[in-house]
Amino acid sequence: MPFVQSGRHNLHYADSHPSGPPTPTGLTFIFIHGLGSSQNYYFPVIHHLTASHRCITLDTYGAARSPFTGDQISINSIADDVLGVLDALHVTKAVLVGHSMGGLVVIELGVRYPDRVVGIVAIGPTHPSDTLVGAMNSRVGKVTEAGMEPMANTIPSAAVGSRSTPLQRAFIRELLLGQDANGYIALCGAISSARVPEYSAVHAPFLLIAGEEDKSAAMEGCQYILAHVGSQSKRMEVLSGVGHWHCIEAPEEVGRLIGSFAGELS
Repeated sequence: MPFVQSGRHNLHYADSHPSGPPTPTGLTFIFIHGLGSSQNYYFPVIHHLTASHRCITLDTYGAARSPFTGDQISINSIADDVLGVLDALHVTKAVLVGHSMGGLVVIELGVRYPDRVVGIVAIGPTHPSDTLVGAMNSRVGKVTEAGMEPMANTIPSAAVGSRSTPLQRAFIRELLLGQDANGYIALCGAISSARVPEYSAVHAPFLLIAGEEDKSAAMEGCQYILAHVGSQSKRMEVLSGVGHWHCIEAPEEVGRLIGSFAGELS
């Protein structure tokens, strides 16, 4: 399995075109998953891009196949890891795609490293709030007591929309069961301690993909983010009947939206 070293962290990743984009106008994308997920969250989507573009997916530190070694995790530390991966793979600029917690990460990178960012796709991005802190603290208590089983038994049904299928819910369950419980707890802490980003400092072209039935990244928070992002080129696309696991629930729609966005950037 391929790993890349970013600072102290050994991160599992996949790279569709290690030598660079396959076409002269191709871009490099890097994909950051959310809590309880992995790089495989994006595999139903990236086939829409790989004919023209390079796609790098990774398991963030403490998630899936990237081992948790006890380090504290924050949104900033995940952003630093992503930058380290780009540096290790000799990528000077990329389109950043982030889901949920990953949406916070790519926005933070847009604030801190605008010269490295071609565009940003935030899929159901998490917006810090007291409600979010309470939800993360509740998850920490359950996982501390009983491991990942309570998350796997509830989230696949509770966090999806009315269009979801049993196969999609099974995929989400498998993603959750594949997590290191201590890594998951640390990532919950990263989300609960996150501050509201300086949205106005983001100036890269910005696409926000929201789920009409998303309870985890509610429409109110998505609308707030879109309104406050400083980008001159920004828009939100809302997927009907979709909850919080957009790339699994509606992969063709998400893939086409990101592909269209790539065409605008090329």
